[in-house]
Amino acid sequence: MTEPISFFFNNFLINPLTNLFVLLSNLTGNAGIGVILLTIFIRIITLPPTLRQMHTTRMMAALQPRMAEIQKKYKDPRRRSQEQMKLYKDAGVNPLGCFSGMLLQFPILIALYRTFSLAVGEAPESLIDLHDRLYSWSYLREGLPLEADFLWLHLGRPDPIILPVLVAATTYVLQKVTMMPANDEKARAQASMMNMMMPLLFGWITINLPSGLGLYYVLSNLIGVALQYAYVGGGPINWRGLVGLSQEPVLVNALAVRQAHIDRVKNMSRNDDDEDDDEDMTTVSAPTRPAPNGPAVARRRRVSGGRRRGRR
Repeated sequence: MTEPISFFFNNFLINPLTNLFVLLSNLTGNAGIGVILLTIFIRIITLPPTLRQMHTTRMMAALQPRMAEIQKKYKDPRRRSQEQMKLYKDAGVNPLGCFSGMLLQFPILIALYRTFSLAVGEAPESLIDLHDRLYSWSYLREGLPLEADFLWLHLGRPDPIILPVLVAATTYVLQKVTMMPANDEKARAQASMMNMMMPLLFGWITINLPSGLGLYYVLSNLIGVALQYAYVGGGPINWRGLVGLSQEPVLVNALAVRQAHIDRVKNMSRNDDDEDDDEDMTTVSAPTRPAPNGPAVARRRRVSGGRRRGRR
C-alpha cells in the first residue's frame, strides 16, 4: 500500500513542485521570490475547489435554520438523516465540499516540505537527492545551489519566533473572515475554541519546519483572505469581530451573501409547498361522480320507448 502512495507523491507532487521551484528560483535569482511565485501558482491551480468550498460553506450556514427544524421535528435518527440529505440535495449542496480545499492542501504541504528540504536544505545528501529528482534540463542544474537567504530567513532552516507568529496570526484572520454567525450558544463556543486552537497548533508546528514552508503558508493564508474578501463583494471590515469583540461576521457583506442564500432556500421550500398544495387541490377539485343507478336507468328507458311506439 505504501509503494503506490510513495509513487504518487514522488511523481505527481514532489518532483514536479521541486522542478518548478528550482526553475522559478533560477529565473528570479532568489529562492524567496521563487516561493512567492510558487505560492501564487498553486493557489491558481487550486482555485476551483477553493471557490466551491467557500460557496458550500455559505450555503451550509444558510441551511442551519432548516436543519434545526428537521432535528426538532424528527426524532428517528434514520428519518432525520434522510430529511437532511433531501434538504442538501434540494439546495444543491454537497456537505463534503466544505473540506475540499482543505483536504487538497494537506498533500501539497507534505510535498512542499520535501521540496524545500531538498532544494534549500543544508544536508549534503539533500543536494544529491535533488540532482536525482531534477528533470533532464541543463538550465535547472546550472543554478544550483539556490540562494536560500530571503529577508531575515534562511529558507532551509526553521525560524523559531517571527514566522510561527505570522503563521498563527494569518491562520486566525483567515478563520475569522471565513466563519459565519453561529445559530446557538453551543456552536458559537465550538467556533470560538477552534479559532484559538488551530492558529496556535499551526504556529507551533512551524517552529520545526523549513522557513520556506512557513513562508508559503503565510502567503497562502493572505491570498485566502483576499479571495474571501472578493467573494463577499468587498465592503467595510468589522474590526470588532476580527478581535473577538463582536459575533457579527468580519466581512460585513457576508451578511448580505448569507441572506441571499437564505432567501434562495426559502424560495426553494415555498416552491415545494406550492407543488404539494397544487397536488392536493387537484385531488379535491376533481371528485369522483357517483355511478348512475343501473336498474332505474333501464326502467326509464323502457317507459320512454313505449311512449314512442304508442305515438306511432
